[in-house]
Amino acid sequence: MSKRMFEFVEGTSSKFWEVWCDGAEVRTRYGKIGTSGQTTIKDEGTAEKAQKLHDKLVAEKTKKGYVEVSGGKKAAAVPAAKAPAAKAPAANPADFDPSAYAPAIAKIEAAAKKAGVTLPKGASAKAIADAEAKLGVTFPPEVRAFYLAHDGGGDDEYICGGRELLSLSGMVGQWKIWKDLLDDGTFEDNDHGEPDEGVQQKWWIPEWIPVTYDGSGNHDILDLAPAKGGKVGQILSFWHDDAPRTLEGKDLLSWLAKAEWGDEDGGDDDEDDEDEEGGWRRFEVDEKFWAVKLGGATLTVKFGKIGTDGQEKAKDFADESAAKKEYDKLVAEKTKKGYEEQ
Repeated sequence: MSKRMFEFVEGTSSKFWEVWCDGAEVRTRYGKIGTSGQTTIKDEGTAEKAQKLHDKLVAEKTKKGYVEVSGGKKAAAVPAAKAPAAKAPAANPADFDPSAYAPAIAKIEAAAKKAGVTLPKGASAKAIADAEAKLGVTFPPEVRAFYLAHDGGGDDEYICGGRELLSLSGMVGQWKIWKDLLDDGTFEDNDHGEPDEGVQQKWWIPEWIPVTYDGSGNHDILDLAPAKGGKVGQILSFWHDDAPRTLEGKDLLSWLAKAEWGDEDGGDDDEDDEDEEGGWRRFEVDEKFWAVKLGGATLTVKFGKIGTDGQEKAKDFADESAAKKEYDKLVAEKTKKGYEEQ
């Protein structure tokens, strides 16, 4: 059966989708226009069933706005419109003074030292400039100042909120993994996610720079392309297989100052008992946990990698009824996503 090619070009999206049958197999190829994309194969058992699935997929794509182009034609590169986003500060601004950030960095050093963490020496200005060039971004001054003082968290893993604080080389390495996935069309639409206000509704974009890593594909992200209402340099929580893109801090330094420092190995039975006595309900899926509790009109959640303390967030509501409603909603959402209560 001949191949059918479809394209979708709208706003920041510029993608193609191709489908054809090969006997009992339905084959698709999709990705960003101008790339080779990736191919999927599904064996339906018979040619009749394959044709049925083929027609169903075509109907779904056209309903989403895909337009058919000449069959079998290779998708041509079409420039995608850039998403509206705030610009990062100009490279190496003349008024950049690292000493202006020394008090904030001193607070971070003190918090880390109290937890038994000795931060490594800083990177050179050249190393920072090289990292910016590889990433295609310009760091905000406070980020440049921190890495001049300390190149990440050193050799100790999982010392910052239960995650590794990445060095410049680690940052570039993790970023390249996500960039390759994006270029290969892995995220396809790349217009999905559950962002907080001020965050673009994307799965991942090149202006999201990993600053931590938990060993399982999850990060805290330096956001250099916020949506309207956001701030260049804000910190996001990013999960590789979960949609929320939540704001965790207004900038790197204030976020690090509030971080939980130390080698978080978690999993302590006494700690679990305290959680149960405190009214926590704990849920787990794969290598992640999520816990929630109510305290009057205050709703508190904890989440992170299993075996760490994770991160904790609390929200106050107008009354206990509103808090309970949100509590029930969140529990329902998590169980729907496959989380199992422990």
